[in-house]
Amino acid sequence: MSTTEPEAEADDTDVAGAIESETIDGTPLPRSFLVEGGGPVTVVRERGEVTERTEGEVEISRRLETLEAFAMFWYYRDLRNWKRNAIREVLESSEDGSLRYVISDEQLEEWDVQVDGRAQAFIGVAETIVGGDIDDDFEAPDQRFLAYVENPTSKKADGLTLDITKDLKDSPLWGAGARLAELVVRHADREDLEHYTEALLEEVED
Repeated sequence: MSTTEPEAEADDTDVAGAIESETIDGTPLPRSFLVEGGGPVTVVRERGEVTERTEGEVEISRRLETLEAFAMFWYYRDLRNWKRNAIREVLESSEDGSLRYVISDEQLEEWDVQVDGRAQAFIGVAETIVGGDIDDDFEAPDQRFLAYVENPTSKKADGLTLDITKDLKDSPLWGAGARLAELVVRHADREDLEHYTEALLEEVED
């Protein structure tokens, strides 16, 4: 296992290609997550020596079914350009020489994009790590996630779930599922849930 630093944060406005994309190969998760979003784009088509530009709205989606795919969107959670990086991650797999999507800074402000999953999906990430069935070629987005995967202190699934959801629950990229997963684990441990329930209800109301 190793870390592989993702490419530098996306500052440019070129976004490669498809509205929907498949998750990357890797360590399968027992339950998937879903990336969904939508917003304005400029569609650029190259037709020989002619370049056509068309304004439009697109919707994107990707189901995250592997630990590697989850780790990448976990990494995007607090980047300065988290929104642009998340959008590009979904679109880039279908880029070709004749079609691309350009998203200006002004267009980006109008975009909504979010990753979410059921509480059991977050717990499933921790269960996968604790189970040790990780691909030998697993590459983490950074040292912190690699430490989760290596689990040097032999944390159980509940403890890892709390660590991972703590990273995600305040991120604008991730939905309420992270807080819900935290609530499920703490309820199982018979903790006082009043504070956590109030925080979850406030997020749902927002």
